[in-house]
Parts: sequence; C-alpha cells; structure tokens
Amino acid sequence: MDLIFAVRSSLAAILSLLIAMGMELDSPQWAPLTVWVVAQSSRGESLSKARWRIAGTVLGCGIGVALIAAFPQASALFFCCLAVWIGLCCGGATFLESYRAYGLVLTGFTSAIVATGAIAEPDHVFDIAMARGTYIILGVVCEALLAVLFMPTLQAQARKRLLDRLNGAFQAVRQVVSDLVSGRADAQTQGQVLTDLMAANARIEFDALEMGPGTHAADHAHAALAAMIMVLARARGMALLEQEHTVEQQSVPLPAALYADYDIAREHIEACAHPKRGDRFRFKMTSRRHALEAVENGVRACMGILAGWLVWEVTGWPSGAGFISFVALVYGLMATRENPILASTPFLKGALWCAFAAAIYALWVMPAVTAPEVLIVMLAGVMTIGGLAARKPATAGYAFSFNMFLPVLIGPGNQSRFSEEAFFNNAMAFLAAVTFVGWTYRLVLPFRVDSHMRRTARWGASRLKALAAPTSRVTVHQWLSESASSLVRILRNAQGVPDPIRLAYMQTQCRAMTMGMHIVFLRNVAKDPILPLNARRGIRVFLRKWAQTGPDATAWASVTAGWLERQALGAPPDTQDILQKTATSLHILAAEHSDTPSFVN
Repeated sequence: MDLIFAVRSSLAAILSLLIAMGMELDSPQWAPLTVWVVAQSSRGESLSKARWRIAGTVLGCGIGVALIAAFPQASALFFCCLAVWIGLCCGGATFLESYRAYGLVLTGFTSAIVATGAIAEPDHVFDIAMARGTYIILGVVCEALLAVLFMPTLQAQARKRLLDRLNGAFQAVRQVVSDLVSGRADAQTQGQVLTDLMAANARIEFDALEMGPGTHAADHAHAALAAMIMVLARARGMALLEQEHTVEQQSVPLPAALYADYDIAREHIEACAHPKRGDRFRFKMTSRRHALEAVENGVRACMGILAGWLVWEVTGWPSGAGFISFVALVYGLMATRENPILASTPFLKGALWCAFAAAIYALWVMPAVTAPEVLIVMLAGVMTIGGLAARKPATAGYAFSFNMFLPVLIGPGNQSRFSEEAFFNNAMAFLAAVTFVGWTYRLVLPFRVDSHMRRTARWGASRLKALAAPTSRVTVHQWLSESASSLVRILRNAQGVPDPIRLAYMQTQCRAMTMGMHIVFLRNVAKDPILPLNARRGIRVFLRKWAQTGPDATAWASVTAGWLERQALGAPPDTQDILQKTATSLHILAAEHSDTPSFVN
C-alpha cells in the first residue's frame, strides 16, 4: 500500500508537470506541488482536500487581485491589509475542522502568492491569478485521475474500511468496559480508547465521500461512536458505585442503560452495513472551539507577514517578494497543526534535505535533460522515495516539506533553466522563510501544552457548571464529544508532561465527562411532567446549587438522592423508575467527586 501511494503520487506529479510544460505555462512547478499537497492515502481524503483546495484557490486569487487593484503604489497599506487578511484566515481556520480549515488558510496564502507575484508587474495580476488557478486545478485533476486508476473498487473498499473500524472500536469499548467494572482499567486506558474513537470519528467523512452520495452512513457511524463514548461514561459511573458500595447492586438501573447504548451502537453499525431505502437519519457533530488559540494564531501570522515585509523594506533583498510568498505559504501549512512548534522542526529538516536534493537536480541533472522521457526517469526515483517517506510516521514530517517544494526549487521550464545565482536566491528565500516561521512560533505567543492543559481544565469546569442552567441546550452527545476531543488533543501533545500531572489531568477530564452526562440527565428530568411537582423542585434546587458552585454541590447529592428514593415509595411504576434513575445519577455524582482530586491549575 505504501509503495502504491508513492508510485501513484509520483506519476501524478510528473504528469501534471509535463502537461503544464506542454501548455507553455510560465511556472509549471506549481502543478506537481499541488499534487503532493492533495495526495492522501485514501481517495476520500484526496477528494475532500481537493475540493476545499479548489474553493480556497478561487477565493484567494480573487482577493489577491483585489489587493493589488486597491493598493498599486502604497506598499505599507498593501502589506498591512495582506497581513490582516492572512491573520484572519489562520485564526479562522482554528474554528474549523479537517480540510475545511485547510481551505481557509489556503485562501490566505494563495492571496499572498498572487499579490506578491504581481508586485513587479501589477498590470498582469489577473493573468498571474489565472495561471496559479490553472496549476492548482491541473494538479488536482491529475491526482484524481491516477487515484481512480489505482483504486477501481472504491465504494466496496470504503464500506469495508468503515465497518472494520466501527467493529474494532466496538470490541475495544467492550473490553475496556469489562475492565472498568472489574476495577482493572485506569485513566490511561480510558484515554487510549477515547483516542482511538476520536481517530475513527475523524476518518468517517472520508469513507463517506468514497461511498458516494445518497447514503447516510456517515451519520450512522458518528452516532455509533457517540453511543460508544456514552457507554464508557456510564461504565465509569457504574464502576465507582460498585467500588464505594453507595447503593446495593440490585437497585442500580445503570446496566440496563448500558446495554441499551450497546444496542444503539449495534443498530447504527448495522445501518452502515445495510443501508435502507428512504433513510433520513441525521446526526449533528460538535467540537470545542479554541477562541484564544485562534487569536494567537491570527496575531502570530499577521505579525510574521509584517515583519517579513520590514525585512524586505530595509534590506532591499531582490528575492524579498519570494521570501514573503514562502512565509505566507508556510504559515498556512502550519496554522492548522495542533502544535506548530513540534511540526516546524521536522518541516525545517525536510526543507534542508529538499534544498540539497534540488541543488543536485537544478545545477547538474536538469541542464542535461533534453526530452520529457528523460525528465520522467530523473524525477520518478526521488519522488517515489519522498512518497514512501510520507507514509512512515518517523519521516512524515520531513517528507511534508520535501515532496511539496522539491519541484519549486528545481524550477523546470521549457525555455530556460535556473542559473546558479537564481537557484541559490530562490533556495535561500525558501530556507529563510521556513526558519523565520519556525522561530516566530517559538517566540511569538508560543504553544505550551501545560498552559493549554490548565486553560482546557478551566474551560471544562466552567462548561460543567453551565450545563445545569435550565436554558442550556447542550446535549449529552455534544458534551461527551467536546470533552473527548479536548482530552485527546492534550494526549497527542503531552509527551513532555510528567506522568503524574498527565494522569491527574486525564482522571479529572474523564470524571468531568461522566459528571456532565448525569447533569444533563438531571436537567432533562427536572422538566419531565410525569414527575411530581415537589420532586422536580428538589432536582431544580440541586441544579441551581450546581450552577453556582459546580462539583462542590455534590455535598447535597446524597441527601437529594435519599429524599428522591423516599419519594419513589408508593409512586406509579413509571414515576418510580425515573426517580430511581435520578437518585442513581446523584449517587454517581457524589462518587465521582470523591474519587479523584481535581487537576491542579
């Protein structure tokens, strides 16, 4: 599979380059760059990324033309507006997910590439924009064509991958639930399973694209994974009740709810395997929006573009326009990374290898190439090696920059080749831009995982209190999904955090997930007209205290639970069942609060 991906992507890149050169385009190297940007291991990923890349390119070209038209002879205003625009794109991408975020940052750096490319000849800005758009669409089409040829049984493979992923997640959850009930599972195990569930959740969109329109498999798959997360939260509460002997096992109705969630997950998996005609099921997914990080991301990119312009303004560097274009491009590529500091180091190392390989090709190999067949042979080997490196986790960060920028630095053309001076100026602008962006990520509002953990913990505590408000519309699935995605993001970036702090944080977050689920249940029960008025008032009193003090209100949980159990005596069966479940939720809240100390801010 890795070799197939490498060969497919290499052939698509070379094909796009040959077509661009055959069309006598002035900068054909941008077409293979697009191929490597779009190329992904699955067809669904490539489709998703390609469509957002095309949309971002069209909008970015329009913005680039507008900037040149608005400020043709006012460099300060031009770069200030360009910097603000790129900052808005990078910051706004933080609020989006998957390749939607990539589409927005692409809009920003495409604007920069078009606008800076037209600084020397503003009258030709429309031609430059059209050329950039042509390269990108050409690269997307070539990658799509080769992907279809290499993956002919698309729909069947996509459905099989989706079902294998869902069934594997289901079995993993069952095992963890068994360990939780028996007391063998800790926060580390729960965090790992949540990581696997969120990773599977992120892949659903791509499988659904490969399966084609007219199916609701993605909605059913999201619902199945949401039910599995709920199973984990219920099992944790049940395990705590059994450990603390808060209530007798015979009176705990949670196992029935647990099995009901299992059944829901199975039903949705079955709906993915055997879609029904006329199915209109919808499932809305939500995730946390990182407002502060969005601001930091936008400010960092904006200040970086302004600083790059000042460098060019002061030095008068002939390659200054190219330097700013590369700066904007690298900011766009790094803006959607969870931890840009970690990503920038392998990106720089890959850029150094790219410049070294490009020097060999540009100065010795390309001058000897006299036919397209020779060009194919010369480029196929190094591109295939880069494609293989992109499939290995240890080298993927290096290949990220190597594959994309190798054609740009080589600069193949029909009528000319890079001279030594032109190559070194271009390569220096590229390496300077990568280094510049890497240092700005370290010096200007740097991402720190410990700070992010404390900020997320405060957000979770505030959000947990707000769940009790009668006006809150947050559902159980929304709460669990937001909490799980935040926890998983921390786990992916917490390698340098000491184990005791990381485990305490994980325990606190897992506890908050379970508590929030039961608070939402209590909030809904308090509105149920089947309950007696005094019972609903008692639940509302507890929720009011929770909204004021948060988990400290669990001091009243056991008292309220005992009072509701007494209310259930002699009540109708339906009312008695709801009151018993409500009392159990209150007991779980008390058990969760006493189980683990909170994460220390």
